[in-house]
Amino acid sequence: MHRTTPRAVRGVAAFAAGALVLSLAACGSDDPAPGPAAASATGGGSIDVVTRFTAGNSAAQAQKRVFDAFTAETGIKINLTEGLEAIDDQVETAVAAGKSPDLVIVNLFDKTVGWLDAGVTVPVDQYVKDWGLADKMKPEALDEWRVGGVSGGQLQGLPFSGFSWPLWYNTDLLTKAGVTEVPKSTDELIAAAKKLRDAGVGPVTVGGNDWTGQKLFYQIAQSFTDAATMQKVMQEGGYCATPSVLNGIKLFTDLRDAKVFVDNVAGLSADDMYASFYSGKAAIMSAGSWAYTESKASGTGIETHTTLGGFPVPSGSVYPKPTAYQGFTGVGFMITKQGAEADKIDKVRQLVTKFYDQPTVGDFVKDASILPPVTGDFASYATDPLLKASLGLDANVDYAVLPDVWIGSASDPITQVLTGAYGEASPQEICEGLDTATKG
Repeated sequence: MHRTTPRAVRGVAAFAAGALVLSLAACGSDDPAPGPAAASATGGGSIDVVTRFTAGNSAAQAQKRVFDAFTAETGIKINLTEGLEAIDDQVETAVAAGKSPDLVIVNLFDKTVGWLDAGVTVPVDQYVKDWGLADKMKPEALDEWRVGGVSGGQLQGLPFSGFSWPLWYNTDLLTKAGVTEVPKSTDELIAAAKKLRDAGVGPVTVGGNDWTGQKLFYQIAQSFTDAATMQKVMQEGGYCATPSVLNGIKLFTDLRDAKVFVDNVAGLSADDMYASFYSGKAAIMSAGSWAYTESKASGTGIETHTTLGGFPVPSGSVYPKPTAYQGFTGVGFMITKQGAEADKIDKVRQLVTKFYDQPTVGDFVKDASILPPVTGDFASYATDPLLKASLGLDANVDYAVLPDVWIGSASDPITQVLTGAYGEASPQEICEGLDTATKG
């Protein structure tokens, strides 16, 4: 997620790939037919789905309700495979083994950005029109799922789970440390970090060893660079040759060396970040809206003394206000070539369009704090206090360029470079590493 939903280290993929092929093989054409009560005009049958909404994810129960209702109404069985942390590798392994799913519910990130070109999935431009979704979908949500992230590009999939991605500030800890206001400038952040450390509290926690650290690095590194230039550098390289980007990298290392990040941050993961913030060991973290309901479920009461805002900006920044991320490259629907076959596509249509019914979208807003990709009034579903707070973020933050679509399949090698950035790497070493990873 993204990563725009939580994802841990990719090493699990190699271990689990063989199990995946067997799993998908088991849920292929030998499925038992649905009983007479479940049969419908569609003739029953099945759809093979790999999903990012897995057990423990706040959206999993809402997804299950959709699947159960869909099967009850149509007689079409869902052969469900839970996505691994490396779901992109997982699906590619299945496709290569001739066991492709029909539908993948996944983030637009890393290798999935290249699936259309690679022939793993099919464009969905015509489906949006034919399935009656064109008038429902927000144009900006569709554009983020187009090739190149621009209007007019081929549509790679259908966005579903939009997100906000602010900074979380534990106001109780800030107050106890003598920090009277949420920092708005990097100078204020450095001063706040010193006070927090003096009070025995970690300042900014982040997974310096994974996707969370990658996103926060880019948020800081683009502080002096306009969006179009940053997108070009992310896509093509030129980190060292672009002075404004190099200045942003220097800003990152200045903050690192001023001990703004918690100790040993280069070795931390997203799970470590959540645990330290929820338990009050660190006062600040960068996390997305998918964690709103999960923070409440932690039972620590953290949601009652958390203020949402942006990452403080330096003097001379291109952003007048502190920065956050917002977008629609969270979980969406990608249709494989197999799913587009004549015997499958109408079943896929029925399932996908069911997700976009207003009550269903509202259910996901309530359970998983998604930002809807469709028009409509969903305020009554926003029962989570942090989700309600995030609806007012626009007035207080500027939105930075989320790197996912632009760095594409270079995401993992870039993350490896940035682990060094959270350690002791110099700005020159970081920019050279990023250039190599981008062009590699």
